[in-house]
Amino acid sequence: MVVERLLKATVVAPSSRAQDLLKALVRFGEFHPTSHEDQKLAKRLEPLYERARRLFLELEAAARELEVEAGGGVIEVLLKGEPEPESISVKDLEDLLDSLTSRAQPILSELRELNKRMEEIRPEIERLERERARLSIYVQLGLDLSRISRLRHVYAGAFIASARDLDEITKSLEEASVAFKPIQKDTVLIIIVSKPVHREKIERVLRTFNLTQVDVRVDEPLEKLSEKLREVEERLSTLRAEVESVEGRKRWIREERGREIATLRTLAQGIIDSVQRLRGERGRLLVLEGYLPERLSGDFIREVGGMAYVQLYPTTHHHGSEEKPPTRLKNNWITESFKPVTLIQGPPSYYEVDPTPFVSVFLSVFYGVMFADLGQGLVLAILGLILSIRARSGLKLWGRLIMMLGISSSIAGFFIQEAFGFKLSPVTGMKPILELIEHHGESAAISSEAVIKLFTFAPLLGFIHVSIGLAISAYILIKHGEVGEAIFSKAASLGMYVSGLLFALAFITTRGFETLLTSSQPVPLLGLPASLVGAIGVYGLLTAMALIVGGRIVGSFIGLFPRGSILGHFGTGLLEILENIIHFMSNTLSYLRISILMIIHVALMLLINAAWEALGLASIGILLIGNIGVMGLEGLLVFIQALRLHLYEFFTKFFTGEGILFKPLSLNSERIRVVFRD
Repeated sequence: MVVERLLKATVVAPSSRAQDLLKALVRFGEFHPTSHEDQKLAKRLEPLYERARRLFLELEAAARELEVEAGGGVIEVLLKGEPEPESISVKDLEDLLDSLTSRAQPILSELRELNKRMEEIRPEIERLERERARLSIYVQLGLDLSRISRLRHVYAGAFIASARDLDEITKSLEEASVAFKPIQKDTVLIIIVSKPVHREKIERVLRTFNLTQVDVRVDEPLEKLSEKLREVEERLSTLRAEVESVEGRKRWIREERGREIATLRTLAQGIIDSVQRLRGERGRLLVLEGYLPERLSGDFIREVGGMAYVQLYPTTHHHGSEEKPPTRLKNNWITESFKPVTLIQGPPSYYEVDPTPFVSVFLSVFYGVMFADLGQGLVLAILGLILSIRARSGLKLWGRLIMMLGISSSIAGFFIQEAFGFKLSPVTGMKPILELIEHHGESAAISSEAVIKLFTFAPLLGFIHVSIGLAISAYILIKHGEVGEAIFSKAASLGMYVSGLLFALAFITTRGFETLLTSSQPVPLLGLPASLVGAIGVYGLLTAMALIVGGRIVGSFIGLFPRGSILGHFGTGLLEILENIIHFMSNTLSYLRISILMIIHVALMLLINAAWEALGLASIGILLIGNIGVMGLEGLLVFIQALRLHLYEFFTKFFTGEGILFKPLSLNSERIRVVFRD
């Protein structure tokens, strides 16, 4: 539940040993430096930084050009898996950079040559296409247009027009003689001849139809033009074939060497990041500050202490401290699967509580109840298991998360004895804990009694969820020394919430205020007399509200709250009570979505499975498509709603997600492992 304990470290070494120190810290793999942009970069690392930066920019440009992805998609990973990480053995970072360069340069050089050739080919293709279009007009027409250009005492011109405009053009040019010849299905060649005095009017009319003028100054005979057209087309065919060859080679590089390009780019980026974070040169000394896990302090001394002076300090663990240590989440194999959900909100700060263990429990319960189906849950669990086994990247955690949610859905489905919407009771002989479907002869319907039970269960589950959030908030405040806020705000609000629930249960049981404090009728879920539950609820509410209002006033005199006017503290307390009433009601009712989505799931499966009753084996296709659709669409919707209950109803009580994630100096990734030789 708590984040891992860290130590603060100060490392002092001669600037001349900057590369050796960087190598040691990278090999240690768990040191998070805290550097600032205004600190100086070690001069001994600048050449290494510049080389890595140039290589990275070249690889980044190649990756963008080839549209190389760092990892495969979910479907690709499920079908093919991800390769085991490659191991590179090097002496130091210079040796690593040399190795990266030697592997990258052949690929980059070939890409440069291919791009250079493409830059030469494309302008030539554009020129030849223009020439081909010009020659095609003359050859397709089969006319010698040069005679038009030799007319001296008349205005004459040739134009290409749309066939549908021909009649209107002819009517608009009454002063001219118009001849035409079809070229293609919807275009014609128009030859216009008129007296020179009508030239301006004719050109104005022609502009309105947006005609394309044909150059009639052709001095070569038709046979010569046809021969030229063939030569141009042959040259175009050759160049286009070369373009296809170049593009095919680039596709081959993308498919065969794309992952290598992405891996080399990641390593070059890792060197850049490591060097940039190793700042703090002061004269001839390199002074670094950072954090490391307390459990690895001995390993750190052995790895770095031989070349630098090392001083370790405990972190200042109080909320008001200016020190902001990074956060290293500490989870077991199961709870780590839910870490992506926590990180959607952001990492917890070093002074907060890691909510991931709580998320692992409640998200599983919420998802399982809303998507309760043994068959579909097992399908999701198997898909998640395959993804977690085949993936090496961040998809691995998502695969494990899907597997956990699938298991919770299958468990809930087993309890209600449903698989793919069909009843399991006839096979297992077990009675479901909740009978959602009532059968009346050949008809089936949703049970109203089961719906009422669900609508009672979901708010109770929400009450537990919200109460834990309030309790965690009080714990964090006490840990930070804010005892007054913890007791008279959070703890009192929790008491108000619990008392309000008891009052509501007693009120629902007695259905009024008249017998609220006298009725002996047992309260649902608790089995206690309504009079006892009602009394605890009423007096608990009054006590909690008195603590919220009066606690601030009294606390201001004994130092638990800042000094202020009595009226100000009184108003603040009343405002908090009003906010609690609104928030508690809206928070609790929000959990009704758990019941609603479970009912929707059951109703959808009832509708889909009606095809089986009507068609028998002929409905297999409908059942298959229906189940896939439900698992894809409703499964995602259920996850979104379960996530929403955490982000808006739970996290808001105690979690800000404004921490700094622990990011150690390391060059290792999902695709590569760097091993330094001694």
